[in-house]
Amino acid sequence: MKVKNDCHIFREIFEKSPVGLLFFNRKGIMVDANQSALEITGITHWDKQPGINLFHNPIIPCNKEELTEKSIINFQNQLNSEKISDFQDITPPHITECFEGTISVLNSGYLVQIQHSGVNDKSRQLLVSEEKYKNFFEDDLTGDFIATPQGEIIECNPAFAEIYNFPNREQALKSNISTFNHEDWETLIQRLKSEHKIQGHQNTHQRQDGEKIHVVSNLVGICSDSGELVQVKGYVFDDTERKEAEEALKRSEKKYHRLFDEDLTGDFIANVDGEILECNPAFADIYGLDNVENALKWNISESNPFDWPYMVTRLKSECKILGFQSWQRRRDFMRIHVVANLVGIFNDSGELIQVKGYVFDDTERKQAEEKLESEQRRITMILDSIQDGFVALDNFWNFIYVNHCAAEYLDVDADDLMGQNLWERFPELTGTNHEIHFRKAMNKQEIQYFEAQGILRNEKCLNISVYPFKDGISVYWRNKRK
Repeated sequence: MKVKNDCHIFREIFEKSPVGLLFFNRKGIMVDANQSALEITGITHWDKQPGINLFHNPIIPCNKEELTEKSIINFQNQLNSEKISDFQDITPPHITECFEGTISVLNSGYLVQIQHSGVNDKSRQLLVSEEKYKNFFEDDLTGDFIATPQGEIIECNPAFAEIYNFPNREQALKSNISTFNHEDWETLIQRLKSEHKIQGHQNTHQRQDGEKIHVVSNLVGICSDSGELVQVKGYVFDDTERKEAEEALKRSEKKYHRLFDEDLTGDFIANVDGEILECNPAFADIYGLDNVENALKWNISESNPFDWPYMVTRLKSECKILGFQSWQRRRDFMRIHVVANLVGIFNDSGELIQVKGYVFDDTERKQAEEKLESEQRRITMILDSIQDGFVALDNFWNFIYVNHCAAEYLDVDADDLMGQNLWERFPELTGTNHEIHFRKAMNKQEIQYFEAQGILRNEKCLNISVYPFKDGISVYWRNKRK
């Protein structure tokens, strides 16, 4: 009967104690808690919270190995509402409180005694500030660290470990940041001794897995009272992706400029009035300008005051002009023939604001073409002045030239015969003496002279000469003289 009374007395003391008492079995599972413990921790009903483990909870900080070694641990903690609310169905006190306690090892398990901490408002604010700083430090995406001047990592956050590809923060704390770029670290230490702060420092680091990354660092030197540098506080950001994109852009830009500068075509951009905004050396050379700088002071409309307004008008409706040919004047007034491709550049309202062009100096070809045309006209004029018949046939027996006298004799228009086949157009020549000599001249490349009674009809006797050449034969005839 006495034992029963004693148990009742101990239970009453347990329930009414102002000190929070929590019992855990040997596995670390909570088996009992008094009302004070529930109020301090925010647990409404402990029996409705199965599975609360002494060694895995956000309320009581406890390391099993340390507790086993020491048998008793004193602690102080601040309730973290956010972390607690995510842990099962526990409602933390509305006001953030600090508490302290003791964890003891019993034969049957573990006893935790907790009570509100006797800290003042200033201390409480300090704890809150410390927790806030810790959260910023842990959640920061920038790699934050503190190291010795020799590079040994004293403290770092998870982002630092991730940047340098360590599996976790603990492994990062065993590393030495100077090994990532020894020469750069030595330079930074020397600078910090005199400058105390370095911002936006960029360099390449080699991670512990051998991969190279580009980092941007802000560093602050921490000095002793005697002014000796004792620690380095740093913030590093992995800038590799942006740096690689920047390098790729520079390579692309350099390649573009090389193509632009070395292009034999004159490339330019001008406004609608013809003022040159951009051009390459070839453009300056085509228009007789000493260099690009002088070309940028020039107006392309001066090369042909009539063509430029015409092209601008076309671009407003067509947007693009290909293969436009024009005679123009260079800056030194030399006449040149250019072939141009033009593209209109429009603003959001559809207004033409710039002209992008590619011009090629076609003068030499154009002059050769005009010279050839001139020679052809001269030869045609000479052949047409001959008062005898003259025609030329290609290797396929197609007419390629008919002079005026021959056209009159054959009673046809000279242009109508061009390209027509001799045997199809004049089938009556088949099997005649004409065919024999024509084919002999064509096949054996031998000059033929013969007489015949006309070409298409029996009339006066004609003297006919057939001259072979590389691509066909020419036929010349005249009336036979008595």
